[in-house]
Amino acid sequence: MVTSARMTAKEELQRLEDERVNMRAEAEAPFRTLRLVIFGFSVASAGVGTLISLPQLAGALNGGRNAMQVDDVLTNLAINIGAVTIFAFLFRQDWKAREKQLVRLGRESALASQRVLLANGKRRTLRDLQGTSRCVLLAGTPSQVAASLAAAEPYREQLLQRGVFIVPVPIFDEPASSSGSGGDEQQGQQQQAAATIPPLERGDLRWRGEAQQLQGYKQWFQDQLSFSSSKVTSDTGLYVGLRLDGRVRASGMGGAPWARMVAELAPLEGESKWAGMLDGFDGDSAPR
Repeated sequence: MVTSARMTAKEELQRLEDERVNMRAEAEAPFRTLRLVIFGFSVASAGVGTLISLPQLAGALNGGRNAMQVDDVLTNLAINIGAVTIFAFLFRQDWKAREKQLVRLGRESALASQRVLLANGKRRTLRDLQGTSRCVLLAGTPSQVAASLAAAEPYREQLLQRGVFIVPVPIFDEPASSSGSGGDEQQGQQQQAAATIPPLERGDLRWRGEAQQLQGYKQWFQDQLSFSSSKVTSDTGLYVGLRLDGRVRASGMGGAPWARMVAELAPLEGESKWAGMLDGFDGDSAPR
């Protein structure tokens, strides 16, 4: 009974997550469902018209009584076949776009559920930080993450004004032993990270946090990389920048482009807040 209850709770959480993803998909493309209905109905209507035209064509060719002219039947048949082809193509393209959108939103939702430790000792999910923080995840070896974190220090005040919140994620260069348990593996990663990444201080509350349950982050990054031909090696790191609404706005290999983020992101506080016409729109900060 306990196992059944747990499964039921898990299924309920998954259902709520699926509903959240579908609502976000509908918000991003509010007319897609309507387009799919129109395209699908048009395909069905033109298909019926094609089926009706076939016996009409047979009657016209045989010179049947009250039969339509062959040219008229051929014209109708061509129009219906063309309509089926065009609307079927449009339906297929929109459906494929919808599937890609749901996959992307599903990945973003999975990332939003990852947990982070704040400087005040509280644990929050990345979803809890949406609306107030532009999270930037730094993944790689502990030394790579520490180097990227140190590179952000000269821009600290400017990044804070823009709501940038850094989450170091040291998930690579795992212990050489492959026979250890998952818990020992995660503990080894955290111990290795502690040797190079500075511990959280009270003043880091709005600046950075500490990734919790690294295995979940690692699985997400591995899934993310499976959609790309790029491969992370011991010589490369990875960064992922999120928008205020939690969507992935930029990602790339190596360290995060802090100077570019300062130049492109609109401040959330200070005298220059909302100074430009397009302020508030998170732009691409990927290196070019």
